[in-house]
Amino acid sequence: MASALAAQYNLATSTSFPFPSATLNPSATVEHIVSQWSLGKGHVQDGESNIAFVTDPFPNSPSISSSDSSTNNGNSTILQVTYPQGSFSHETGGVQFYNLWNTTDGSTFGSMLLSYEVAFDQDFNWVKGGKLPGLRGGLNSSGCSGGDSLPNGIDCFSSRIMWRKFAEGEGVCRKRRQ
Repeated sequence: MASALAAQYNLATSTSFPFPSATLNPSATVEHIVSQWSLGKGHVQDGESNIAFVTDPFPNSPSISSSDSSTNNGNSTILQVTYPQGSFSHETGGVQFYNLWNTTDGSTFGSMLLSYEVAFDQDFNWVKGGKLPGLRGGLNSSGCSGGDSLPNGIDCFSSRIMWRKFAEGEGVCRKRRQ
């Protein structure tokens, strides 16, 4: 599915993250992500206890992709991210990790496409908002993630989907030229 989508947009390569065939506790989930998802920094930065591979709680819901490596005897494993009650930042809930995309010949990327599915429990408390996985890149590998770090159009960029109160969605792209 990922390679067909990449071809549709004339992208040269396609990468899919392998999911385990069985559920994993948070510690084993972190180990799997670091070893199988090519994390350039070699660790999950925040929220190691807030992630686990679990059996899909919505197995009968329509899925964009039904033929991937996440199947487990007819049931799929999904990456579950937990936001404990009262959490308000990546330091108190959710998870944050980086995946560095490097080319073998030192060339740069002209375009990237990120695709994933997301579901929230029916009683999820949307409160003020939150961020979903996105793309970030440029020469400044630790900048452009929000807060005080403003891109200058050369050093970095960031793009992600966010939610606000009452499940309202918002797309955010930060790239500013001087």
